[in-house]
Amino acid sequence: MTLDLSCNDIGALGAQYLANLLRNNETLTALKIGDNQIGDLGAQYISDALHNNKILTTLNLFNNQIGISGAQYLAVALKNNKILTTLELEEN
Repeated sequence: MTLDLSCNDIGALGAQYLANLLRNNETLTALKIGDNQIGDLGAQYISDALHNNKILTTLNLFNNQIGISGAQYLAVALKNNKILTTLELEEN
């Protein structure tokens, strides 16, 4: 199942809500939240959720104002998450 919330300006708070969803997710395999200005804080929320998520295979975070610290959070999450196979980070 895919959830596409691209271009909705959810910001970091919306990313926090989505992260809570991902922690208990048993059906969502692809999440597209590009162009939502989640920033580094939102990337941190999503990264924390990826540690526990065992089903998400695709995550699209294009154009979200994610900087170096957000990328570092994601890198740490990827070390522990062997399920995620596609991570899109264009235009950050």
